[in-house]
Amino acid sequence: MVGAGAGPRRRVKSLRRLLRRSLLALAAAALAIGATTAIFLTPPVVHSLLSVSDAHTVLGVEPGVAEGLSDALVGDLLTDGAFDAPLGDEPLLSAGERSHLADVGALLRAVLVAGLGGLIVLALARVRRRAWLRVAIRDGAALIVGGALLAAAAFALAFDATFAFFHGLFFAAGTWTFNPATDRLVQLYPQDFWVLAALLFCLVLALGSFVSYRMTARAR
Repeated sequence: MVGAGAGPRRRVKSLRRLLRRSLLALAAAALAIGATTAIFLTPPVVHSLLSVSDAHTVLGVEPGVAEGLSDALVGDLLTDGAFDAPLGDEPLLSAGERSHLADVGALLRAVLVAGLGGLIVLALARVRRRAWLRVAIRDGAALIVGGALLAAAAFALAFDATFAFFHGLFFAAGTWTFNPATDRLVQLYPQDFWVLAALLFCLVLALGSFVSYRMTARAR
């Protein structure tokens, strides 16, 4: 009778280990994505992307003006602001552009909160058992590297389709398409900005995850 219960108990323990490992891997992946997102929202990174994409010329302003406008919009993304930065005597953005940025801000804040949550979960795992943390980082890194490289390849080979696919996942149809000839949001952030940003984001995410994988794989 005692032995009859051993099998179910082992299965329950195996299931618990699998669930714990999956949760920790997702926490590690969330932390990696959140940290990379935070890096790409910093002024030095955004300003560099604006400069390389010649955004100020597309918008028709001086580089410093474009950087200041972008800083204001990024600040609003992080704080659920009004996106009412002015250009001259009128608002920079239309109501539709501001509405889309409000949606983007909600998504970005969720990503950053998820990253913070992942950090907390991993910190608790390390306190409980250090080996759990190593396995979580390896699993999360393996998951991220493959996905990030696949996304980078998709952006490089078919940027418009990939960009539309990801936007379609998170935003309602018709709320994120703008005219580069008239809409200032896509003049401040032209397509060249997004091509470079998307590729660099995926590559930095993949590289950081690969380094984490290698470091934890060597640890015993």
